[in-house]
Amino acid sequence: MAYAQKPAAGDKTAETLLNLNFGNPGITYGTPEFRLSYFMSENGAARLRISLGSTSSTDKPNDSTEVKTSSGFTISIAPGYEMHLPGTSKLSPYVGVQLPISFGTSSTTETTQKFPQSTLPTTTTKVTCGSTLSIGLSLALGADYYIAESIYVGAEMGLGIFNMTSEGESTTSVTGEPDVKGGTSSSFDLFGVSPTSGIRLGMRF
Repeated sequence: MAYAQKPAAGDKTAETLLNLNFGNPGITYGTPEFRLSYFMSENGAARLRISLGSTSSTDKPNDSTEVKTSSGFTISIAPGYEMHLPGTSKLSPYVGVQLPISFGTSSTTETTQKFPQSTLPTTTTKVTCGSTLSIGLSLALGADYYIAESIYVGAEMGLGIFNMTSEGESTTSVTGEPDVKGGTSSSFDLFGVSPTSGIRLGMRF
């Protein structure tokens, strides 16, 4: 602890975000993103956040219904720059700016209904949402605390300046019926605070 020190020009840091979940079956954690930073000076660093994700689930609300959901595949990157303030020998507060960009493939929800005690046929409804593209601009405010030499923990929150999202055409398919196409959609949001949940754990090298 006595030898903890903050980065200097030419140093690099790598970190991940640990999301802690408390409940059954116990404490679990995930790593939804990875971030790299390069210090061009003692106070200024270029950074890049990267995250990949894909989820799927199956739910059976009753004996005759099964719902399968898939989020598709999502990739997000956020190039940015952060300016570190004086702080202390172990605490390094900073402000920054970043440009988050994300792309997601089609997501699907498939609902199957079976009627074993009836003459009704099994019916499957599948809703496929179009791919999504999002781009924005946000400010960041955070701090790193070096708990040992080259090892730190941190927290960050952001102020979104704007965010634009567009979603492609959707399709709804029902057993025995023709497919129904949905339209595209887009949204534009101004300002919003987005705290980062979890603990950032990083290493300087």
